[in-house]
Amino acid sequence: MEKLSPDLWLDRCAHRIVQIDQQIDAREATDIARQLQAFERTAVMAPEEAADFVAAELARGQRTHFERRATPRH
Repeated sequence: MEKLSPDLWLDRCAHRIVQIDQQIDAREATDIARQLQAFERTAVMAPEEAADFVAAELARGQRTHFERRATPRH
C-alpha cells in the first residue's frame, strides 16, 4: 500500500463513507474518518478498506470494541 498523507487518507476515507451510506453528510463522514484514522487497527488500512471494514462490522449487528493499545506495536 502506498503511504498517503494524513489529509489524503482522511479525504478518501470520508468519500468512501458517503458512498457506503448516502444519508451521512460530508461533515459527519469527515468526523467518522478522523475517528478511524485515530485507531491503530483502521489507521494502518487503506482508507477505503477501513471504511469497508467498519461498515461490515456494523452490518453484522455486533458492536465492535475498538481501543488503542497501551503500548505502541513496532
